[in-house]
Amino acid sequence: MLKNFLHIYQAIRAVINNSTSKTFKNKSLLLEDHELIYLKNILNIISIFIKATIERQAEKYPTIYYIILEVYKIYSNLEKFKIEYKVSLFLNKDFINIILMFLIG
Repeated sequence: MLKNFLHIYQAIRAVINNSTSKTFKNKSLLLEDHELIYLKNILNIISIFIKATIERQAEKYPTIYYIILEVYKIYSNLEKFKIEYKVSLFLNKDFINIILMFLIG
């Protein structure tokens, strides 16, 4: 849903800006640029988990071999975000265990 919202946000912004309706008179409904960037970053992080979840749902009995691979992919992608956005993500043994529990069910 967030992906779809971000995809059509420019159209939403145009409607709000060009509308003469009282409903859209309050321009506080519009997002600031930094808020849009924040939402895009959130979507990028969430998409890592979505991909892993969808791939595991396709299997009737996921094996540890596949789960370890998914955990590695998630860890690697989060490390990339950590470097790219210069943030400190909580990536330790407990975090890995949480991801494993999430994937195993």
